[in-house]
Amino acid sequence: MNKKFEKLFEPVEFPSGIETRNRFAMAPMTVYGSNDDDSIGKEDLDYFSVRNDAGGLIITGAATTSKDGHNMANQITAYDDKKIAGLTKLASVIKGKGNLAILQLQNAGREARATQKRKGVAYAPSKIEFPFLKYVPKELTPKQIKGFIKDFGEATRRAIEAGFDGVEIHGANHYLIQQFFSSYSNRRKDKWGGSLENRMNFALEVIDEINTTVENYAEEPFVVGYRISPEEVHGDNIGYTVDDVCKLINEIIKTGIDYIHLSMSKYDAIPSVGGNNEPMATTIYKTVDGRVPVIGAGSILTPEDALRALDYVDIVALGRAVIIDPDFVVKLRDGREDEIETSVKDRFDDLHLPNKLKRLWTKEGSLLPPLKGLND
Repeated sequence: MNKKFEKLFEPVEFPSGIETRNRFAMAPMTVYGSNDDDSIGKEDLDYFSVRNDAGGLIITGAATTSKDGHNMANQITAYDDKKIAGLTKLASVIKGKGNLAILQLQNAGREARATQKRKGVAYAPSKIEFPFLKYVPKELTPKQIKGFIKDFGEATRRAIEAGFDGVEIHGANHYLIQQFFSSYSNRRKDKWGGSLENRMNFALEVIDEINTTVENYAEEPFVVGYRISPEEVHGDNIGYTVDDVCKLINEIIKTGIDYIHLSMSKYDAIPSVGGNNEPMATTIYKTVDGRVPVIGAGSILTPEDALRALDYVDIVALGRAVIIDPDFVVKLRDGREDEIETSVKDRFDDLHLPNKLKRLWTKEGSLLPPLKGLND
């Protein structure tokens, strides 16, 4: 190994006592490899089998916790016990090289297009007509909110039974947990909305439910992480700022969480409003103050990017880098960094990507991040 990159291969210990063997995580990405009945598919297993050494922490794409919060067809699901058998196969594949398997848990809320297609309705904190949706979501009742929270605990139990080493709570990317925290999406007047403190309640109760489940069912240490978008700012539309998120993170850490995972398009992104005239990751890292490890994602495409990202976070999450080259971390560890592929030119069909994901990436006007060489 090139000494220049040795820091990237130092172990990191989480508060639960579990240690990851290096400072790489595989970023959670929805890969659409599951079967039409929502069970784990061969394409899921093939995708992860070639990427199970892409980091000390391998985080799945979003796994649906509630059938009534189901984002997209062919994504991983964890909403009933029938899914445990497939999840067990997935956990085994991910752990095949000795790395930690983390199941990311998601309720899509208003973005639950699969639920909306099946049932004619999607649920959200508030009934708001969003310009980017073709339907108006239905406002959740207090009873339904409690049911969704319980679903996160049940999905965690399934992850434990399936052999995963932990779960990551998906509190980012405009899904349900973020919708509750956002003043744009949440117009409620009860305990679940209004003040900043009330808008934290859903996230904190989800964590509490998961922690209780871990305490009751996990016989060994079990990782619980939290992924968060550092701000929600779209022009004049401000759901929350990085200053708000730091207040939420302080409360999250008090619950005994194992890590904070920042979801960003660029790991050193500057806040749109607020902040301290510094990258958001820096502001958050100072807030965390060493209490838990911080994971950062966003345009980390080369070994040099990964090394620079450690100026902002403790663990770097690779997304496109391990889509392009599943052996990115292995090659770097073995001193073969000059062999790392940076383009998919003439290689795209050989990357073990599910067919639906390949179609989405090559679709005209695709919203997925660009892959170098795809259109060459």
